[in-house]
Amino acid sequence: MTPDLADLAPLLKTDGNVIYFPVRHHSPAAARILGDLIRRIQPKAVLIEGPSDFNEQFDELYLPHKLPLAIYTYVNREGLRRGAFYPFCLYSPEWQAIQAGREVGATVRFIDLPWAQMTSEATTHRYADGELRRSGYIESLSQRLGVEGFDALWDLLFEVDGNLDPADYLQRCHTLCYLMRYTDGRISGEDLRREAFMAEQIQPFLASAPVIIVTGGFHSHALYERLQRPLEPFELDQTQIERGIALTPYSYERLDSLTGYEAGMPGPGFYHQVWEEGQSGNIVPTILAAVAQDLRTRKQTVSSADLIAVSTTAKALADLRGHPRVWRRDLVDGITTSLVKEALSDDLKHPFLDAVHAVLRGTLKGRLAEGTRLPPLVEDIHQWLVKHHLELPQRETFIDLDLLTEKDRECSQLLHQLQTLKINGFTCIAGVDLLTRDNLEQFSETWRLCWSPEFEASAIEQSIYGTTLKESAHAQLLEMIDQSERDAAAAAQYLLAACWMGFTDLSDILLDRLQTLLRSDADFFAVTTALGHLLYLYRYDEMLGTVGQDDLGSLVVEVFNRSLWLLESLGRIEDRNTKLLDCMKILLETFERCRNSLPLNLLSFTDILGRILNDSSQTALLRGASLGVLWTLAAASEETVASTLSAHTSPSEIGDFLTGLFALGREVIQRYPQLLETLNRLISGLDEQTFLEALPALRLAFTYFTPREKHHLALNLFGEAETLEPFVVSPEAVAQTMVLEGQIFALLERFGLRGGGKQ
Repeated sequence: MTPDLADLAPLLKTDGNVIYFPVRHHSPAAARILGDLIRRIQPKAVLIEGPSDFNEQFDELYLPHKLPLAIYTYVNREGLRRGAFYPFCLYSPEWQAIQAGREVGATVRFIDLPWAQMTSEATTHRYADGELRRSGYIESLSQRLGVEGFDALWDLLFEVDGNLDPADYLQRCHTLCYLMRYTDGRISGEDLRREAFMAEQIQPFLASAPVIIVTGGFHSHALYERLQRPLEPFELDQTQIERGIALTPYSYERLDSLTGYEAGMPGPGFYHQVWEEGQSGNIVPTILAAVAQDLRTRKQTVSSADLIAVSTTAKALADLRGHPRVWRRDLVDGITTSLVKEALSDDLKHPFLDAVHAVLRGTLKGRLAEGTRLPPLVEDIHQWLVKHHLELPQRETFIDLDLLTEKDRECSQLLHQLQTLKINGFTCIAGVDLLTRDNLEQFSETWRLCWSPEFEASAIEQSIYGTTLKESAHAQLLEMIDQSERDAAAAAQYLLAACWMGFTDLSDILLDRLQTLLRSDADFFAVTTALGHLLYLYRYDEMLGTVGQDDLGSLVVEVFNRSLWLLESLGRIEDRNTKLLDCMKILLETFERCRNSLPLNLLSFTDILGRILNDSSQTALLRGASLGVLWTLAAASEETVASTLSAHTSPSEIGDFLTGLFALGREVIQRYPQLLETLNRLISGLDEQTFLEALPALRLAFTYFTPREKHHLALNLFGEAETLEPFVVSPEAVAQTMVLEGQIFALLERFGLRGGGKQ
């Protein structure tokens, strides 16, 4: 279609029977003009682009909420869960239309297609103006007017001029959106469906003029055109699906963090201040005072002279750009010019700029009023918290749980369910962690509890997973499992998570799934990592409430044997040395801790390690680790260790071999001073060049000993030694000195001078 501006003439009147009012979502200028227009003409109906399935509870929007808030709509279609937000700020045109419409006694309704009917759409922020951001016409117009992007273009045309009247606004906005839509010609099938639905919703109200139709500017002319001809009946998808819709608290931080095609108005705190100050107010002093306060909290000093310089510069930039008043970009550039003295990196990080962006973002967080209908999940969470005396306090509180008592274990399971669902306000800060193997001597947890507005918001938004806490956490975990790769280690982690949450039914399902994965997984590292998780599930069954699960013990045996089989065929590895040693420790720990309770075969274990030790194709690291395990299990004599060590004295092997040996046999080696003497003799016998080549790996090998253990080794080798004062020198300096010494000796020897050669 070729754009013809004459088509817009019927849409430019402010006194017609039907007024198509185009908006940019979250535009203060649009909100101000729209609110004034509704109060002046007092329409019979105000029809707003918004989720029509919220109309049944529309009166909740008139409760005394603290903004910002959002309508949250969600759907579960054959296990695919998705949700979307319709955010409202005080200065949102839709919000002002809702409130002004009520003031004049108009019928106020949402007219957009329910989001559950268009879940093929990727955008989850429904007031994002994505069509305008994608437009090639907008890009070319921005270049012609010398501004960067759609946000700056909109500010220039609509926001900066606080005296824009309704007629000028309609002329500019209809023209801009009309040319954008029909110049680009990119109209999605989803938009056409929405417009067909909205037209059908509007039609019954046309007889009760005047009517104001409030939609994103992209849709205004298209709706007018549709309503000039008979409409075809719109058929909704009648498939029964699980869905819901509710109000939820929102925040300026969340609104500002949206990016790309889902972005709203940037710097919501700035536009909030614009709204509060009115169309002719001077917002610069207020914002600069807030920036100065923020800088003080960041321990940055700014003087009155600095603030005057910023204000003067921002005013000059506004004049240069033709702005009737100082605007957002002018302020940012004024601070950059006046206060930032250093060169800025590409990411524009600087304390002063961070402060101004924080102020422009704003800190407001919404809160729902009493009487707002909440999803069942929110009430279920509340009941569980009351039952276990875990209601969130206004001030930070800490609770300690003894995981060996049934009462505290139930509290722990509840808290882990909340944490899995990402419900705000609950954080485990200390205690046993079976996943990372931290604090295993403890059978307790410490949780931090503190209420915040995000608690209610997160509970509402997680209603997408179910109506009860257990059902929702269960569904969330299953979704995480389904989305993960076929990885035995990940499956074992999820099994551990299920046990923490008390989901024994899910534990059985995961055990079967894990067993299937392990039998088909040929990755030694994944299988052995899974074994580590299973070991702690088995050992800490009382704490986890999984006592009596015989299948778990059988699976530990099966996975242990499979890990050994994969180990023998591992071959050479690259860049996974640390992981290899961790896996060898898991094998050793599993055998030591379960040899008396599970049928683990010592002979089979040691035979495989012996074959690896004698296989010259295996890495020195793995052979050293195998010897360390054999020695720890008393399956290798001191003579065997000494002879094997003597066979690995090349600079490319000795360090890696000792790393493996010390990592797995650290405690045993300290009990055999004769072996220490052998090791000392071998290392002392190396020439300078060989020693220097082996030095980095040797240094790594000895890091497996604690400082106290290193002191004990030194005493065994040299006994007590008295020194006048400690001699401190870095390992790097030692290495450099030895290189220099070797070069000097080589030079002396070359010229036949005394002192040359090794003394």
